[in-house]
Amino acid sequence: MPLLLLMMFSSLMVENCVEEWQALNQSQMMLKACSADGSLKRKKEPEAADDERGKRNEIPELALTPHEIGRRKVNFIFDNAAIKKTLVKKKWKVPCSLDDAEIILRQNKDVNQYRCDILHEALRAILDSPLNRYGLVGAIYVKIENGVLFEVKPQVRIPRTLQRFCGLMMNLLEKSCIRTEGTKEVLLRVIQEPVTRYLPTNSHIIGLSHTSPKVVNIEDYLSAVDDDINLTFVVGTSVLGEINQQYVDDCLTVTNYPLSAKGSIGMICHVLEHKWNIF
Repeated sequence: MPLLLLMMFSSLMVENCVEEWQALNQSQMMLKACSADGSLKRKKEPEAADDERGKRNEIPELALTPHEIGRRKVNFIFDNAAIKKTLVKKKWKVPCSLDDAEIILRQNKDVNQYRCDILHEALRAILDSPLNRYGLVGAIYVKIENGVLFEVKPQVRIPRTLQRFCGLMMNLLEKSCIRTEGTKEVLLRVIQEPVTRYLPTNSHIIGLSHTSPKVVNIEDYLSAVDDDINLTFVVGTSVLGEINQQYVDDCLTVTNYPLSAKGSIGMICHVLEHKWNIF
């Protein structure tokens, strides 16, 4: 009986050795497929897959000449932006009612006066749009309720999170200018009123307000505008969406219902992208 068990154990050991030897051979064959420096060569993908990936990353051809791109740009003015600084734990900061509502209420202040998230979403809607990607956004101006006016360059990368955006706005209010670290290029800067002095000649200023009695189809409205006109849109970035109509040439609304600043910007960009054949 012990002899039989010994023979069975020896047979199992031989089988395990054979399996290990086969695995070792497979590993050696894989190592031969490596490059001379020891790094594994990645399997080359089919050319069709490379072509498809290239098409996805490729920027579509714009149906405008360089001369037309140079003179055909749209400007935006954000009015009544709720950017205010307040003292929080003996330190000045730009709060947001979404995160700092308790602190704002503790100071007996209206949380609607600290809705900087509205401006944050509207700026991202412009800067992330194909319209700006093709360089067809001329300038972006922001007017704060306390009278401060600042410019946002179209090439700036706005922070994706609201907390970091509030920190950026606080730095702007303190320093009056935000530059890049390397080239010192101006990205945001506080400028003097009135905002109309910075607009190009032959500008047509269009104000968007849900309180306006003039309801239009924005696609038909912009299609009728001559290409030589420099379009400038004024959008309210407060809770009520109010704008200053004193310097507006035409005040209208694109819907019978209240529309957020982000929604208004998205609609304008979409219509202009189709008007100028940007897809």
